[in-house]
Amino acid sequence: MIEEKQLDEKLQEALRLHEEGKSYNEIREYFSGELEEDTIKYIIRLVDEFVLEESRVKAEIQKAIHKMYFGMAVLAVSFLLIAKFYAEGSLVGIYLMLACLPLFFGLYVAWNGYKSRKTLGSKDIEIDDTKFRLKHRVRRPSR
Repeated sequence: MIEEKQLDEKLQEALRLHEEGKSYNEIREYFSGELEEDTIKYIIRLVDEFVLEESRVKAEIQKAIHKMYFGMAVLAVSFLLIAKFYAEGSLVGIYLMLACLPLFFGLYVAWNGYKSRKTLGSKDIEIDDTKFRLKHRVRRPSR
């Protein structure tokens, strides 16, 4: 039987080993002398879930950064359109609307990307064993 506190310590140790580049089999061998097989499976599963969630959050942050860049590029192009129409003296009517639509679109996309980046950057990655992808195959070890 393993306590919750000891399980958390072993989980943190397993995460540290994974960050050092150890494979799941090496982590399993590392704990094989001191923990039961069910507990080791559970810890390995938690490490796997944590790694998957971490990579998902990193990909979403990268996507938000790309959104910001795209929005800024659209903003730059719309400013160029406004400058062109202003220099020609035809910044009235439909041309004003054509120049302002990309401006607002670019502003919206850049702001949306910025807010997503800010939200995801402050997000702590949680390990929640109630949200396993394959819940029926993994059981919490008995206490």
